[in-house]
Amino acid sequence: MKNIIATGVAAAAISLSMNANASPLTFIDYTMGNIDYDSGADDGDYSAFTVSIDTLVIPLISIESIDFNDADILKFGIGASAGIGRASQIYGLVHYNDYDDEDSDFSFRVGLNSSLTDRVEARLSYTMYSDQDYFDNTKLSLGYYFTQNFSLAGNYQIADDYNILSATARLSF
Repeated sequence: MKNIIATGVAAAAISLSMNANASPLTFIDYTMGNIDYDSGADDGDYSAFTVSIDTLVIPLISIESIDFNDADILKFGIGASAGIGRASQIYGLVHYNDYDDEDSDFSFRVGLNSSLTDRVEARLSYTMYSDQDYFDNTKLSLGYYFTQNFSLAGNYQIADDYNILSATARLSF
């Protein structure tokens, strides 16, 4: 089922991205990957669907649905961003996290997006959870824009007890 969703997202992204103008933090993306546990436990699956909107009223709104090895997390967030020079942007988000099997909590994310060339973008972020320290992580991504609005990225996410290797398809608006 995940392969069908990923194929649909990729096809829609390519077809919709041909004529749109991108805003760096207004996007829809889908991520699929593999969790590698340091403790020797069996590897798990990871997927995330994210919608981020840069608005005039609230600078940044984010909604994420994460499947972390069959544990579901739904995140609602607000934040702000600021440009650094012509090619970089720093941002911060506060998320309310709703877990399917745990009490809810908050997370805080800071990140930096930087265009290395007109088609290559590096993304670095750090996310800290208020109650679920297990999920605290640092993520590094390198994305390639096939069109002005459609990119594919390779991601490496590291935490104390696990790391995630994943790929992301992103449609920017």
